[in-house]
Amino acid sequence: MNSASVCTIEFMKAYDAFWPAAHKDPVKMAKLGSAAHRLCGLDNVSVPFCMTVEAEVLGAVIDFHEDRIKWPSVREFLMKDPSDLKFPKDVSKTGRVPIVVEAIRKLKEEFGGKVPVNAYMVPPFTSISSYLVDSITFLKWLRKMPEKAHQFLKDTIDVYVEIANLYRDAGADIITLHGMGASNDNISPKHFDEFVKPCLQVIIRRLKSPTILNICGSASMILDKMVECGASAIAVDERTPIKEAREKVDRIRPGYPIIGNVPSYGVIHQGPVERISEAVKGCIEEGVSVVAPGCDFWIETPTKHIEALVKACVR
Repeated sequence: MNSASVCTIEFMKAYDAFWPAAHKDPVKMAKLGSAAHRLCGLDNVSVPFCMTVEAEVLGAVIDFHEDRIKWPSVREFLMKDPSDLKFPKDVSKTGRVPIVVEAIRKLKEEFGGKVPVNAYMVPPFTSISSYLVDSITFLKWLRKMPEKAHQFLKDTIDVYVEIANLYRDAGADIITLHGMGASNDNISPKHFDEFVKPCLQVIIRRLKSPTILNICGSASMILDKMVECGASAIAVDERTPIKEAREKVDRIRPGYPIIGNVPSYGVIHQGPVERISEAVKGCIEEGVSVVAPGCDFWIETPTKHIEALVKACVR
């Protein structure tokens, strides 16, 4: 079972690893990233828990919401032009990269050979269009100023590759590329081909380790293009039916691994347990290769619901 962000408030309480401290402390990050495995038997440990790590490296100013448990966000969009990008002298020492790297090392020391260490990161298109440049502005560029969008992607690709390689070298067994901004809900298949796929192909080719391409949102029209990116597997959420995905993918690459797609909020968070079991059974019957939440765990999800998810997978 693979997932992107695997933390909940109950996990934070169990290991005294609350946000935002767990975003900045490698010990707390490792504890929280392994909580789902320790408490529920989830078969991977996963860090970090934030979509803004890569954007911060390139100059985004992050609001960690120190007074409450909330996903980190960008204070304001500072990038209007590629010349506004702030390239670090040493990526390995910039922002939270060294914290994530140290957390991966700790997880690898403890769990290496037992369960996979999964490091997830936000690849260029989603990172730039969601956290560096105002989203509406960037999406307009795809039509009106495509050369500007291409320049942002071209100028930053090496940074994303370096971050991925740092995670791999620290001990990550899998890199999950969480490209939620590239779904059919946001861009056309044509724009996926032009702006998203080339960057993903470069990262995956230069990384040379197992990778998962995870796109939340409707992906029915880009399943073939996702496979062509070259990842070891693709992951989809409930807006992309597994039966449909299996049929389409098998026409291109028979048996290619598909991960998904139990709804994180509507089923895993809300329950009840019986509904979770039914959803897992449905995914398996429709041909999923690996059962997983459709996207990140909802942070208020009860631990007993995640236990039910894991138990339903091993029956």
